[in-house]
Amino acid sequence: MTLFVKLQEGRKRYQKERSRKLQELVDEFYKIGIQEIGGLSVRERFIAGVALYWAEGFKHKDESRLGFATMDSKMAMFYIRWLEECLGVDRSKLVFRVTANLYFIDKIRSMEEYWQKSLGVNRDQFTRPFYQRSKQKRDYRDRQGEYHGVIRIHVRESKNLLRRMRGWMAGLAME
Repeated sequence: MTLFVKLQEGRKRYQKERSRKLQELVDEFYKIGIQEIGGLSVRERFIAGVALYWAEGFKHKDESRLGFATMDSKMAMFYIRWLEECLGVDRSKLVFRVTANLYFIDKIRSMEEYWQKSLGVNRDQFTRPFYQRSKQKRDYRDRQGEYHGVIRIHVRESKNLLRRMRGWMAGLAME
């Protein structure tokens, strides 16, 4: 065995051990983060939902109902639970729409099925998908190598809730 081969093997062992230790550290901080959040009170969940809407909700001045968009299924589930638990919105009032790059037009049914299953909603709550044209070549896959598009969640007959939401967001901004 040459010196070069021995050095390469040593580097590989070192990198493997370094990666293992880093993963242990990442896992430890992940668990700490979960513990630090703990259980949320109703008020904490309410405020978290308002902040989430402020970040990801539809805020255009001509908007006439609550709307929210995300690629993250856990975020979408949090938002739906928030609507139900904090605002008293019945799940049957929700309307879903998948938005995807035009490149994925042939995969839209599987995307809708993904969202339907992930969110536990009925197929008849989905409206026709929306396709975006993009000149950019982008990698749309998530960590599992899948692209599910963006889910848009609207609440039927929610103009007054939207008006209140604007006040809640203003209240957070004044804090």
